[in-house]
Amino acid sequence: MHSTISAGLYPIAQERAVSVTESNDPVSAMAAVTVAGATMEAAEAKEPAELGVGDVPRSADPERIGPSGLLSLHPVLAAALAVPGCRAVYAVTFGLDGDVLAAADGNGFTYLWDMAGGLAATFAHPGSRGVIGVSFDPDNELLAAADANGRAYLWDLISGDLARTFVSRRSGGLNGVAFGRGGDLLAAAGGDGRVHLWDVVSGQPAGSFIIPGSPTVYAVASGPGGRILAAACGNGWVYLWDMSTHQLAGAFAGPGSQGVNGVAFGPGGAMLAAADGNGQVYLWDVASGKLTGAFPHPGSQGVNGVAFAPDGVMLAAADGNGQVYLWDTVSGQLAVAVAAPGSRGVNAVAFAPGGHLLAAADGNGCTYLWQLSSSAP
Repeated sequence: MHSTISAGLYPIAQERAVSVTESNDPVSAMAAVTVAGATMEAAEAKEPAELGVGDVPRSADPERIGPSGLLSLHPVLAAALAVPGCRAVYAVTFGLDGDVLAAADGNGFTYLWDMAGGLAATFAHPGSRGVIGVSFDPDNELLAAADANGRAYLWDLISGDLARTFVSRRSGGLNGVAFGRGGDLLAAAGGDGRVHLWDVVSGQPAGSFIIPGSPTVYAVASGPGGRILAAACGNGWVYLWDMSTHQLAGAFAGPGSQGVNGVAFGPGGAMLAAADGNGQVYLWDVASGKLTGAFPHPGSQGVNGVAFAPDGVMLAAADGNGQVYLWDTVSGQLAVAVAAPGSRGVNAVAFAPGGHLLAAADGNGCTYLWQLSSSAP
């Protein structure tokens, strides 16, 4: 299932009320607790603490670039990563040391790129309907991939073997994956309105979080240490779950949401950003639940993904219109917007751990790498 390919990079010229019911899920026979339209299946369900939406913040002006500490930012398109047969790249993520980049392709393959030497490995998904999400475990030894066929694949990066295949019986396809609780749990966003959980060591199902009002969960993201999981849902809400207690810890919704496509925690987990189908990026303070930012994209075709820079000052947003927007989270202003030639819409973004490199997953089958520099061009 694994092959190693030698290939170089492709350089590009610079251009509230709670109700309790019994779950009939035979997987775990867990109690179900419903809060703000969300249900969780957990071994010991407790009444959750809700985090409400605070005052509506000032909206950023998309036409204004600065004043911002990022005003001198000049991204340079450094490379395009692709192999023959690439269809559309739906997700990208860097390894913990930044040396490798994983890209999920709609052709049923996950590609592992070595930042120094090109394409290092290709992972083929049996019976794939398209790879939609990828995530490295905290030890950088496992790579999880979510497939539209309803399976999550776990690859051993040391041996290159397929270590486990997790099957969701009624997922409607999986849209994203994230490790929780120090890498002991794997969470997958399902097209059935559930977040599916598996124990990584035993390979057994570990329950699920249910959002009845949402036909689809589009993405999941883990906070620091994998203690909190955020789920981006088609009903316009982002739900936070405590991965140890399976308790619903909070719920957020942006004004006028048309469904949340992506979600990301800031460094330390203090901030939470959501990519919305209405063309805006919403930013919340997690502790207070206050909505602190609403960043509109001019000419947006829906925001598909978001990512924080390691210092939390810069926020990147992937838009269906082919642009990547870089926002200054301190000033609330747009620092710069960039686009790769021939883009068919940007599906996801990811920063390298050092913050010097930004990867963008494009619908044209390429993963673009932007070198971030604050020096004058």
